[in-house]
Amino acid sequence: MKKQCVIVGLGKYGMSIAKKLSNEGVEVLAVDSDIHVVEKVDQYVTKAVCIDVTSEESWKHLPIKDFDVGVVCFGENISASILSCMILQESGVKYIIAKAGNKLHKDILQKLNIDEVVFPEEYVGEITAEKILKLDI
Repeated sequence: MKKQCVIVGLGKYGMSIAKKLSNEGVEVLAVDSDIHVVEKVDQYVTKAVCIDVTSEESWKHLPIKDFDVGVVCFGENISASILSCMILQESGVKYIIAKAGNKLHKDILQKLNIDEVVFPEEYVGEITAEKILKLDI
């Protein structure tokens, strides 16, 4: 069975995840509130939709209960992040990864029992430092 992932928030972080997963054959549902961004990612993913992620009613029209993984990519909009995570949890998404913008946001997401909370900039910084340490120059 093909892996399925819903990605909520299509900034640089979410867009790069959507493209990579799609290229690897994962079924991707991309969600954002900006129609221009949705139109841009539509050519790469299985389905792209434009909804107001802060409206519970908007979510009712999406088949997210069928998805294995959810990635919530809002670092700055804490309320959109929290609501998106809760909706994915309540819909039965098996594993949720959420981007946090700061420590308070991280703490809230952890209290919601989000499976994985990430700080992409810190993670990439650590990878870059590891590469530098391994350089033979």
